[in-house]
Amino acid sequence: MNDTLGIIMTGFGDSVLGELTQVRARAALPICGRYRLIDFTLSNMVNSGITNVGVPTTTHYRSLMDHLGSGKEWDLNRKLYGLFILPPYLNRETADTCGDIDILNGVMDYLVRSKQKYVLLTGSNSIYNTDYSFLKDFHIAHGADITVLTTKNPNYLSAPTGVQLNCGTDCKVKEIELGAASFRDPQSSMGVYFLEKELLCRAISRCVSRGHHDFIRDILLHGTDELNVYACPFNGHVGLIDSVSSYMRESKALLEPAVYAEIFNPRNPIYTKVKDQIPTIYGPNAVVRNSIIADGCTINGTVENSIIFRGVEVSEGSIVSNSIVMQQSQIQKGVLLDCAILDKSVVVRHNKRLIGQESYPIVIGKNAMV
Repeated sequence: MNDTLGIIMTGFGDSVLGELTQVRARAALPICGRYRLIDFTLSNMVNSGITNVGVPTTTHYRSLMDHLGSGKEWDLNRKLYGLFILPPYLNRETADTCGDIDILNGVMDYLVRSKQKYVLLTGSNSIYNTDYSFLKDFHIAHGADITVLTTKNPNYLSAPTGVQLNCGTDCKVKEIELGAASFRDPQSSMGVYFLEKELLCRAISRCVSRGHHDFIRDILLHGTDELNVYACPFNGHVGLIDSVSSYMRESKALLEPAVYAEIFNPRNPIYTKVKDQIPTIYGPNAVVRNSIIADGCTINGTVENSIIFRGVEVSEGSIVSNSIVMQQSQIQKGVLLDCAILDKSVVVRHNKRLIGQESYPIVIGKNAMV
């Protein structure tokens, strides 16, 4: 797929994640102990043979730029092409009202200068593992103008921000709806679109000239009448991060052995920024069940059905269950955490009780002391 350019959109819908995205873009959201959300899409592109990847940004992009760096961990620090972080051209007043068409128009120079024939346009709010080459093969075989990667995952079908497709037996898209599905046998867009670069550039220019801002509404939705839009089904596991509860749900799904084995398939590795730390220390009274524990931690209490990031301390007598505790947080003695999400460097003091619900977990912001 060296004739394909990858574009990963990072800048919309962050407000639905509340405090978790107050200081970072959703693409930089930590997940599964040591990864960021963008790692999954970026690794999929690299494993597919894509060597030119652009990452347009809007706001709160410092954490994302720090994580991606030169692209070395993804083998994208190259003399020819590689990883390009594309800072926003928008000012603060317009950044909140623009659409993805405006972002793409702002990086039009990068699109035009790239020599690739095709564009793989993706979001950065999904967890899955795939090789995109099957999507390109499908696109060419069906003579499509735009090919949409789709799923029948019920979380996508019921999402209020979902894109639902009604397809014929030949996979050609007949109708598109926004919101929860109402078609008899719908497929949901995974936010992954494959098309020729020339077509994308023409569509962006036309939308800008007409004052349109949204790729879904102004290109895809109206494209079913003018273009051949096809749906390419994806049958693997895919997790959608579009709310705090879905972040908890999809994180805990990775505790299931079958899901973990599929997502972290060694044949298609998920790469991330490497941080060397000492192994985790488990004290004599530590109890750990069905959890993911990153390196550099000190565990002296009980951890169940939880994900613990690097450098976390769980003191003796504390119980952490059904929770996510991010990097460098400290759980002091006698604490009870259940259905809680702690951002980086949170301190929970002695004998505190934080109890939420799976559908409505408690969220503690970065650097807080409870």
